[in-house]
Amino acid sequence: MAMTIQRWTRYNLFATPGSAVLSIVSIPLTIYVAFLAVRWAMVDARWSVITDNLVVLLVGTFPRDQLWRTVIAGAVLSLLVGLTIGVVLATRRWKASAILASVCLVAAALSLALHQQAVAGALVCISIAAVARVAVTRAPMVSRGIGLLWLVGLGSICAVLAPAGVSNWGGLLASVLVTAIATLLSLPLGILLAFGKNSRYSSLRLACSGYIELVRSVPVICIVYWAWIIVPLVFPPQFHISDLARGVTAFVLFYGAYTAEYVRAGIQGVARGQSEAAQSLGFGKLDENFIIVLPQALKAVIPALVGNVLDLFNNVPALFIIGLTDFLKAGQTILANPQYSGSQYEVYIFLFAVYLAIGALISYVARRIEARMNRGSR
Repeated sequence: MAMTIQRWTRYNLFATPGSAVLSIVSIPLTIYVAFLAVRWAMVDARWSVITDNLVVLLVGTFPRDQLWRTVIAGAVLSLLVGLTIGVVLATRRWKASAILASVCLVAAALSLALHQQAVAGALVCISIAAVARVAVTRAPMVSRGIGLLWLVGLGSICAVLAPAGVSNWGGLLASVLVTAIATLLSLPLGILLAFGKNSRYSSLRLACSGYIELVRSVPVICIVYWAWIIVPLVFPPQFHISDLARGVTAFVLFYGAYTAEYVRAGIQGVARGQSEAAQSLGFGKLDENFIIVLPQALKAVIPALVGNVLDLFNNVPALFIIGLTDFLKAGQTILANPQYSGSQYEVYIFLFAVYLAIGALISYVARRIEARMNRGSR
């Protein structure tokens, strides 16, 4: 073990005189900065601003007498995330997940005893995700219907939360829901646009190409603002469209264009012989595209599509221009209170940590999918 550490240190930190000088300067500086950060976090920081306002950060201005609805929504989301992670990992090593679930359940019980309901709820959601990840190893057939499960799960979440008023949705829950719903709806739109851009009909091809180029040439905040104004004009005046629905529509329209380019690149990467073989077997054009070409194209661009999800989640704060309280806006709302106006560092560091954790999870899923694809193509 000591020889391994010595060899790694020699070849990675002191391989050349330049790298040795850089290591000698950067390592003590990094340790010093880390010491200052830990001391501030443990001694000087006032984390009570987070514990006092955790409900606001998680669910925004959701009615407090109906918070049980958000608990159900969080449990369903955790179940879906756990199933997805289990499908991606595709391994029968489940002991670590079982230990994590047990530890989180014990910590949740302690948090509930200390009257920290929000912390207890978060720990229970992590436990549900860990249990779901273990369950997938025992039921591998779940992987074939994971898309349908997400569709049913998101529909049930919206049905549970709707009676409290869509305008009251907010916080981290709203950010995750917007990301999941927009991702689920932008994929079929992107597929249709990709095939339309490759169509032999010039009018359809020009329309799809024009839409894709127009949307990709403007920032997402413009699309959000346009959707907020234009969507109500499409429906009758007596038909009310919530701001959240308009925001989701904007993200679907925007990321549908990017998804179309990813899918189109995958379609172009499919060997022409595949289409010719399908035609020789008597497949129609529709069957050829959706049975032969599309599965191979999606397999090649899944990592890019997962990265698109991360980009979508990071751009959800753009919904602030239409008055929605997403996770970032919830933090700014807390800082607007004079009682917590001096806690900018604590609030923004917490927001950064949550965004980093979710982004790291999405990136990890993308890497695992890409690794599985590489193994399958050998």
